[in-house]
Amino acid sequence: MGSSSTPKIYRGTSIPIPDAQLSSLIDAHPKPSSVTSYSYGTAGFRLPHTLLPCVFVRMGIFTALRSASLGGEEVGVMITASHNPENDNGMKLADSNGGMLDADWEKHAVSLANAPSSKQALILIKTLQKYAVGKHGGSDGKLPKMVVHVGRDTRSHSPALAQLTMNAALAMGATVIDHGEVSTPMLHHFVMHANGHLLPSIIPQRCNESGYYEIMALSYAALLRTGGLDGAGGKRLANTKELVIDGACGIGALKIDIFRQIFDKLAVEGCRGLPSLRTVNFPGEGPLNENCGAEYVQKQQLPPNLYSHESKLMGMSKGYMTSFDGDADRVVFHYQDRCGKFHLLDGDKIAVLVSSFIQEELRCIDPAGSAVKCGVVQTAYANGSSTLYLKNVVKTNVVVAKTGVKFVHAAAHHHFDVGVYFEANGHGTVLFGPKFYNFISEAEEKLRGTPRNHRGNIALRRLRLLPALVNQSVGDAMSDMLLVDAILYLRGWSLNTWADLYSDMPSRQAKVKVADRTVIQTNDNETAAVAPEALQKALQSAMDAMAAEENRSSGPKPRCFVRPSGTEDAVRVYAEANTQSGADSLASEAMALIYKLCGGVGSPPEPIISNRL
Repeated sequence: MGSSSTPKIYRGTSIPIPDAQLSSLIDAHPKPSSVTSYSYGTAGFRLPHTLLPCVFVRMGIFTALRSASLGGEEVGVMITASHNPENDNGMKLADSNGGMLDADWEKHAVSLANAPSSKQALILIKTLQKYAVGKHGGSDGKLPKMVVHVGRDTRSHSPALAQLTMNAALAMGATVIDHGEVSTPMLHHFVMHANGHLLPSIIPQRCNESGYYEIMALSYAALLRTGGLDGAGGKRLANTKELVIDGACGIGALKIDIFRQIFDKLAVEGCRGLPSLRTVNFPGEGPLNENCGAEYVQKQQLPPNLYSHESKLMGMSKGYMTSFDGDADRVVFHYQDRCGKFHLLDGDKIAVLVSSFIQEELRCIDPAGSAVKCGVVQTAYANGSSTLYLKNVVKTNVVVAKTGVKFVHAAAHHHFDVGVYFEANGHGTVLFGPKFYNFISEAEEKLRGTPRNHRGNIALRRLRLLPALVNQSVGDAMSDMLLVDAILYLRGWSLNTWADLYSDMPSRQAKVKVADRTVIQTNDNETAAVAPEALQKALQSAMDAMAAEENRSSGPKPRCFVRPSGTEDAVRVYAEANTQSGADSLASEAMALIYKLCGGVGSPPEPIISNRL
């Protein structure tokens, strides 16, 4: 059974070790000859673990200097490869606001990781050090305070890699806070709450693991309690009384166990509506992320393999399930109906549910919907049916951003006062901006003195709880799971009711190997190709032909887009249509066009044959 732990704190002096010793530290872990270049993707550095010691040492130094550059604001390092196989590992860097590393400093991180020698690495280190001292250092030229939080997932090689990072940060004179095994969202939460001056006052400051559980569980329980205020909500259906969590044989399984203990205490104290939590696929029960977890379930559209011992599975219902990924920053829901058919509710479905709930509550206070700008950020991979539902039924704003969590996160901040984003893979959150907090303050004044069960008052209570329940730094599987469950409870819905809001268009994803992926260029949100020039015209012709063939007067139209892979010389294809055979046909035509116009290699791609209708 999981338990929360007290972090270990190693105090720093803000005085780096001598340059010769720092060079030796770097030289002890040289860049492998097999690595051409390290890249910082949408989720940090990620490779087979044996290729990473060089990066981890240098990033330990780097994060200390990043903290110094912010005048001692605390930053973080998470050692994980998320949904990747066990053999891989990686590193995600958290800035002082709890979010992802600033884009400008991302470039510095990549430069330092790829410095060919300790001599050149030291030049970069000295440049960053000089910047930090010039901006925040004392008159004696000493670096300001530096604090680095470190967390890791359950991979067998994570402790050693974490130790390299901590040793390097300590060598720079930083204070290091070692949180041990935690989820990625927890590490980001710790960093966000450690910098209390950046935290909105509506969110209680809780800097450690027990505080993370406390703030989330109590906010969730308080949200459930609002269901009894107007007599119209708060119904736990029989098929949602037990919530089964597939932990992907990763860290999430351990941490959910702690929520179960808190729920037991809340139930004793009289909290109604709590589901029974049952966790399967713990670390060690099966291979991490293999045929289980959010990535597998969402991509394959299949239920997870259950590795847990039969004693843990006895009497288990599959009518209300979630799957996390390996570091618990993604979640998808799924269930099997009475006929045994599998149904997936992915990030698109979560975005629809959450955005409709928030807008409904806001309109109970502001019927015109003019005080706060709400919207949903999607990527080109979002199913067309979800986009149509958001625009026509929820009547919310929709913005399409470039694929990758750092792009959708930034777009949610930029475009909306309440920005909802969930990628189809289940990674997402809700971001609340300054206008939202002002709206809450004004609503409190406006509703003062009204009855407790006034619908506007109920909406205000619910909206006030959301920034504490919903992780404001990154997507969080545990936080998002509790939010979705609370909404289903308040609406008295089953997963079947939720799933029936709209039907996904059939889709197909594929890829084509090419000699040089840089030949393919797209517009900013990757919905259209801009080079080669002939490619988009040919794709549009294929889409028009499919639309004519389907001959539908309403509903989403067939569409297709292509984008260069971020990790290999290949082009990724996404196609959707009103039938699976139509989606497969459109994807096949796109693959043939890429092969012909973009320098395809090997044998021409075979047409995709539909294996489902």
